[in-house]
Amino acid sequence: MVIEGGGMGVADGQPLTDVELLFRLDRGDTDAFRHLFRRHERTIYRAALAMTRSSWDAEDVVSATFLELWKKRDHVRIVDGTVLPWLLTVASYLAKNHLRAARRYQRLLAKVPLSEDAPDHADEVARMIDALPMTSAVEQALRELNSRDASVLLLCVVRELSVRDAAIALGVPEGTVKSRLSRVKARLRVTLGAIAPRADGAEA
Repeated sequence: MVIEGGGMGVADGQPLTDVELLFRLDRGDTDAFRHLFRRHERTIYRAALAMTRSSWDAEDVVSATFLELWKKRDHVRIVDGTVLPWLLTVASYLAKNHLRAARRYQRLLAKVPLSEDAPDHADEVARMIDALPMTSAVEQALRELNSRDASVLLLCVVRELSVRDAAIALGVPEGTVKSRLSRVKARLRVTLGAIAPRADGAEA
C-alpha cells in the first residue's frame, strides 16, 4: 500500500476511512474489500458507462477494476485519503480495452443476421451519465482518447484532481501529467480551456 497526500483520522463511531480499509485489505480482510466496493462502485460504474455507453460493459469494467484492487492491494496508491483516483485510473484503462474488444465484436456481428432486437439501455445510460459532471464533449473525448490521455482527462477534469494528485494516482511524474493534460487541452481547447487545471495544479 502506497499512501500519499496524507491520511485521515477516525473518530469513535465514524465509518472507517479508505486508508484503514486498505490497511485491512492488505492483510486479506474480505469485509474491508466489500466496504470499499460499496463505497466506490457507483462512481466507477458511472465513469465506465460514460466511456463504454453499455451497461453490460460498464458492469464488466467495475468487476475487473475491483478485481485489480484485490490482486494489487499492496500496491494501491492512496491520494488524499482515498483510493478512488487509483480505481478511476484502472477503470479507464479497462474501459478502453473493452471498447477495442467491442469494436471487433461489432464488426463481426454486423455480418450476422439477428433474429431479435437487442434490449435498449439508452435511458439508463443517459440517466447515469447525467450524474457525472461532464459535458457531451468530455464524454466524447473519453471515448476517443487513448487510455493514458483519457485517464488524465478523467482525473484532472471530471474529478478535478490537481496535477500532483493525478500524478500520484497514475504513478507517473507530474511533468508527464502536465504534458498529457496539455495535449488533451490542445485537442479540446474551447471546451476544456476554462475547466482543466493549469500546470501548477490550479484551475485555469
